[in-house]
Amino acid sequence: MTESAYMKKVSIFQPVRKKSGFTLVEVVIAMGMLAVVTAAIFALYNSQHRVTTIEEDVVDVQQNIRIALDIVTHDMMSAGFGVAGGTNPISAVSDNGGAGGSDMITTNTASLSGALARIDADLSANVAAGTNIAFTVASGGQADAFSTGDVVRILNLADKNQPIDTTFTVASVDNTVPSVTLTPGASGAGILFKAGYVISRTGGAYPDVLLFCVGPAAGCGPLVTSCPAGQTCLMRILNGVPDNDSVLATNVQDFQVRYVVDGSTVEADAPADLSTVRAVRVTVTGQTVDTAALSGGQKTRELTAIARIRNR
Repeated sequence: MTESAYMKKVSIFQPVRKKSGFTLVEVVIAMGMLAVVTAAIFALYNSQHRVTTIEEDVVDVQQNIRIALDIVTHDMMSAGFGVAGGTNPISAVSDNGGAGGSDMITTNTASLSGALARIDADLSANVAAGTNIAFTVASGGQADAFSTGDVVRILNLADKNQPIDTTFTVASVDNTVPSVTLTPGASGAGILFKAGYVISRTGGAYPDVLLFCVGPAAGCGPLVTSCPAGQTCLMRILNGVPDNDSVLATNVQDFQVRYVVDGSTVEADAPADLSTVRAVRVTVTGQTVDTAALSGGQKTRELTAIARIRNR
């Protein structure tokens, strides 16, 4: 047998080799499996992203009302500071009389800013409107609490009265003497300013009147630009004039105040005698807005704090 015939015979018994590759059916199956896996990954990502976005909105709401609650309780503890006798720290309350059944509360205080300087030496003077008077104060740091143009009053904190019922304007400060020079807005003869009286930055009104409420609503000021349209906000309205600085928190659903009075441990919604209030429990409830559609509805957060009325 020749070599050519042998090779031809051997080739008869060898299997025929196919070219490598995928059939159309295999490709379609692979693409279908890939689509299922991709859809599952996308659904998982989308769900996680939605949860993260919602939680971030909830955290923002909680921080929002926490800051507002801190401001409210601080102002409650300052209520009555430097206020003349006969004026209650809390002057009016409304139980469920505000927007959405929220509460309203009005407080009085002589100095919201807390800028104070203690007069360090007795001074008897005939006060003339527009004529400057220099007062020595306890320290340079106290003098630096004021700036030229500030409106202040002089208060006798011991009996919660003023030696002269007028405002003063700060003309200059000197932290080396130290002293504060004031321009009175009214005149008075033989006025005694005693050591220990305080110069207090108060503003034009005396005392400053603060209204806390949920608005915009009747009795709680008009819509201001810092309270988004369609939302209700916790407002801190100074001396009856709402502005953009009045908004403490947006997305507020409810504001509730309960009162502890002398001789009782039971909290009241609206005490008959406001002079007996010794502490208040403040509750602020906020709600999500931006992610309400993602979560199937608004989520709420509620925070509570108790403030003691220290200046009765």
